[in-house]
Amino acid sequence: MSEGRGSRICDVDGKAYTDYVLGFGPLILGHSDVRVVRTVQRAAARGMMFAAPTENELKLATLIKGASPGMERMRFVSTGTEATMHALRLSMFCTGRKKILKIQGGYHGTHTMNLAGENVDEVPFNSSDEARNRLLTKEYAAVIIEPMMGNAGLIPPAPGYLADIRDYSDAAGTLLICDEVITGFRTHFGPYSSSENIVPDLYTFGKVVGGGMPLAVFGGRSDLMSRIKPSGTFSQAGTYSAHPVSVAAGLSTLEILRKKDYGRLRRLTELAASKLGGSGLTVRWHTGMVSLFFTEDDVRDYGDVRRINHGLFLKLFGRALQAGVFIPASQEEAMFMSFSHSAREVSENFSMLSDEASGIYRRSR
Repeated sequence: MSEGRGSRICDVDGKAYTDYVLGFGPLILGHSDVRVVRTVQRAAARGMMFAAPTENELKLATLIKGASPGMERMRFVSTGTEATMHALRLSMFCTGRKKILKIQGGYHGTHTMNLAGENVDEVPFNSSDEARNRLLTKEYAAVIIEPMMGNAGLIPPAPGYLADIRDYSDAAGTLLICDEVITGFRTHFGPYSSSENIVPDLYTFGKVVGGGMPLAVFGGRSDLMSRIKPSGTFSQAGTYSAHPVSVAAGLSTLEILRKKDYGRLRRLTELAASKLGGSGLTVRWHTGMVSLFFTEDDVRDYGDVRRINHGLFLKLFGRALQAGVFIPASQEEAMFMSFSHSAREVSENFSMLSDEASGIYRRSR
């Protein structure tokens, strides 16, 4: 690809595509929003790095804190991988425990604590009982969860599930980390978990809060975050953390989003989902995100996703590309909406995707 404007991107051969990948989620305003670009240019012109805080860093932190219940202190880092890694490290440091509980198919970056192993156990999403049975052992420093799964395809939580995880974590003395790298500031102005009345011990944010630049956040309870140097003895640092240009992009994006009507984004996503529903296949959606699963069965956890023939979605990716529509190449990635998409293009594009998916599925049987 060579450039992007609004809802569209263009490749090096000059072919244009309507984009529903959006950098895998950060570009909720669309490509090259003029206000964000101007802010980034001004920030770069003032100086690339200072090895000291900037005023914009405080402003962005204040915006995030004000929208996130329980976010008392935070640290900026460069990637969602760093945010989850440090949140998990801090959990082990504060609790003295060495084990982590995560969700099967949950993605928390490219570090060893995202992979099942000696010190990392997994349980299925939407299974309160299995999580409770694990947590009863009181051996876990933290349970980390995407409150709405995004990297197995979009899978919403069952009613009451997140409240159960919160209760079981409290009873076990285990810290609850809500990984909102994908969901944060996407479904409304704040974390998705707040719409479920869940307040975690620690949050991680990324994607939207960086406005298309490398930026992420971890934070939460003051008594936990105060353990980090220099106020405490827990080590965490990064040369590019809170990079002034990234912070400027994130601040500009959140200031714009604060005034946006998320209802419009919800209606666009609902329109996409309704068109995909015509395929007869399973569709899951929430504001700003939608997934089409090549199955007619229910999809409640990663086990359901693994039973799907993933090659069918790859065929849909190829058909979409030929038609000038850019979607993820994997069944396990969600499609994203932006405020720059129009109802007309969403209707046309997802009607086409529905027809193509239906044909691909029918021929596979």
